[in-house]
Amino acid sequence: MVRIVVLVSMCFSWVIFPVGVLGFSTDAEAEDVVINRSRRGSPDVVLFSNALAHYTMGAVYDNYGDIKEAVEEYEKALKNKDDSTEIYMKLGADLMLLGRLDEAKEALNNAAKIDPNNTRAHLLLAVVHTARGEFKKAATKHKEALKYDPDNLKALTFLSDFFIAQRKLDKAAEIYEKILRIRDNDAYLYFNLGVIYSKLDFLDKAEEKLKKAIEVDAEYWEAQLVLGFIYEIDEKLKKAEKRYKKVIEINPRNREAYIRLGQVYKKNGKLKKALEINEKAIELEPALPEVYLRSFSIYLAQKKYEQAKNILKRALDNGVEEAVVYASFGYLWDVQNEYAKAVKSYGIACKKAPGNIKYKFYLAAVLDHSGKREEAIELLEEMVGLKDTVSAEIYNYLGYVYAERGENLERAIMLIKKALEKDPKNGAYLDSLAWAYYKKGDFDKALEEIKNAVMFLPGDGVVLEHFGDIYQAQGKNDEAKKEWKKAFKLNPGNKELKIKIEGKKD
Repeated sequence: MVRIVVLVSMCFSWVIFPVGVLGFSTDAEAEDVVINRSRRGSPDVVLFSNALAHYTMGAVYDNYGDIKEAVEEYEKALKNKDDSTEIYMKLGADLMLLGRLDEAKEALNNAAKIDPNNTRAHLLLAVVHTARGEFKKAATKHKEALKYDPDNLKALTFLSDFFIAQRKLDKAAEIYEKILRIRDNDAYLYFNLGVIYSKLDFLDKAEEKLKKAIEVDAEYWEAQLVLGFIYEIDEKLKKAEKRYKKVIEINPRNREAYIRLGQVYKKNGKLKKALEINEKAIELEPALPEVYLRSFSIYLAQKKYEQAKNILKRALDNGVEEAVVYASFGYLWDVQNEYAKAVKSYGIACKKAPGNIKYKFYLAAVLDHSGKREEAIELLEEMVGLKDTVSAEIYNYLGYVYAERGENLERAIMLIKKALEKDPKNGAYLDSLAWAYYKKGDFDKALEEIKNAVMFLPGDGVVLEHFGDIYQAQGKNDEAKKEWKKAFKLNPGNKELKIKIEGKKD
């Protein structure tokens, strides 16, 4: 902020103005001129005094945050003296704060015309252009600022932020590298560059810069946390664990560090430790669904369904009644074949998050599992009608349901092909298409597609069983029996398969 020394009388007759604002090189020179001119009483002196008074009042209003009043004073100052870069600069900056971007641009352009070497004017114009979405013009202004002052840290910082806003992270990284050559002891700069490199997937460079940030500031827990996450992505789990523990040491109430550490323990198979750490995260943030769901997923993988149910109940007891908790209940009931409960839970999730198409899909699947296929089809058709939000999974599921029922087979084929457009190498979708052709009686196409499915899912019992069924439909009983036997090895409890195999004995 410009420093202003004011000796106030009722009419502002004695004021020492900031250096250079109205064209003087020193405060003493400014004071002498004001005094000498005021004695002569010339019109120029009156205008000068008026400009000075309004500028000073504008600065006072700025100091108290009264931006609108400050703008009015700067505008009055310019009516008395319209060749002051500083007044235009102050006016432009305040107009930006008020969101009056067109007027801000005009004021700052005037400042740049009066003083083309004024780096700040070009920088502020770049900000205005960026706010207006005029990125090319903004880039031009950044370059003009750097032309006059190549090592200007503010200009370089603005330019890096400009590139980040445009998601040109490679260019932002180049600017940050230049800034660090000028100021190489700033942990914040190293941290930002490390994050940029991590987003560019240059993990080695990201690690280097984050370590440098920690070297400059050993208590920089944010850098420790991001470095731990990079190690986790890179499957360097011991190193990740060390960093997350360091974050907790520096900042014992850092919820994210506990969550990440619990995830590392889970990946390492240290499930007991993972659950203990998750409990700490729950203590710190009992209103966050994620901390409960981390433990829920562990219990579910262990088939400890009672513990899984209890952790979700704790979430509800603590007031965490979000859709994802009810959806998790739905999944839990589904895997236990308690379909009525699953339908109820998914129904609540859908009401709480009506725009979540995944929850609707899971509800449709549970309705299908519970024998309410008509309701499932109705819900799936409703989702398919949304078009833009339809996933490949939904297209395939509805197509397969029709194929299984042997109805709407042309539509079934069309739906499954839409799924394959989104995911052409999905073996399950290829199997669905083969089955639709099989139900239609087009066994040659069915055989072609089932072979494609086997390429991607060679160890899937359902696909191999379908393979055998298609061979049987073509009268190739030996080939059919061969595929059924493969399927039976994968699922020896499948009684229907056993009947098929035994029924084809020579």
